[in-house]
Amino acid sequence: MYKGSIPAEDIDKDAQYLEITPDQFIDTYLEKEEYGMNYQTKHKPCDFLQEDGNCKLGDCKPDSCKKYPYTDQPERLSSLLSILDTIEICPAAFEIFERLKIEYRFRVRR
Repeated sequence: MYKGSIPAEDIDKDAQYLEITPDQFIDTYLEKEEYGMNYQTKHKPCDFLQEDGNCKLGDCKPDSCKKYPYTDQPERLSSLLSILDTIEICPAAFEIFERLKIEYRFRVRR
């Protein structure tokens, strides 16, 4: 499962937005990525994802999150569409999708 990723250069800005110190920000929300210089959230899918689907970091969220799920990139869009095609015809894929919706507390946005 996917965890949120926070570039090291965003730490100060994000901490300031949440009105905490950079050390508090890291201790509370992040862990070092296994490889690289960036951080990832401690929990899946992301410690900053709120129940209403908005990001706790507001406009400070990382570029990767602003672009997610990358539907503006044709190669990613075809991948997403193929998943939907698979869910439509395969009972096992449909069941996995339904379980993921429960696990991540999927709610319809109004």
